[in-house]
Amino acid sequence: MAVATASSASIELPTADAKDKDVTILVDKENFTVKHPLQHSWTMWYDCPQKKMVQSAWGDHLRKIVTVDTVEDFWGLYNNVIPSSKLSLGANYHFFKDGIEPKWEDENNERGGKWLVILPAKARSNGALDRLWLWTLLACVGEAFDDENDICGAVISLRKGGDKIALWTRSSSNEAATKRIGRAFKAALELPDDQVIGYQSHADCIKRNSSFNNKNRYEV
Repeated sequence: MAVATASSASIELPTADAKDKDVTILVDKENFTVKHPLQHSWTMWYDCPQKKMVQSAWGDHLRKIVTVDTVEDFWGLYNNVIPSSKLSLGANYHFFKDGIEPKWEDENNERGGKWLVILPAKARSNGALDRLWLWTLLACVGEAFDDENDICGAVISLRKGGDKIALWTRSSSNEAATKRIGRAFKAALELPDDQVIGYQSHADCIKRNSSFNNKNRYEV
């Protein structure tokens, strides 16, 4: 039996006695409520501290929004939260694999770091900020990185001196893998070749108690 899909293709469904075949997700043409699972579950977090603070106090402001594990739930989340460009200065969205908290000291992050893209303030008004954040999210849920297991999550931060999008990775010591991720990140955001982005380790961030003003370990 064939069922028409939205793309006008057809799917051959096994009959009830075809026990040696995989059972497809759709069982009849009326059943289009199926959801498409993501490779990983992802959790969106939010925080908006009102002033600079030590890392131990920062966690008190962190709030979990929701965890998603299907394509449909991802879009439901994205379409129902405040756009990143409308957040208050100082606010952050964090989008991390479920089970990983967006904190430097999380065991999945403590030996890692982040690729950092710094954007001018006008990116909020011309649509670039929202577009690049969406492309970052899609790169994460869409498994756009060869070194996918090293990806922990992504953060968007609204700041007076320039908004920032960061891609967090698990290991800062693996230079080859880290640079591959950086190049893939640039490609996913369609950044020009002559735009250099830097990678900062969380260990350096902890030493300076600074999220962004640290020396780059790597650049691509």
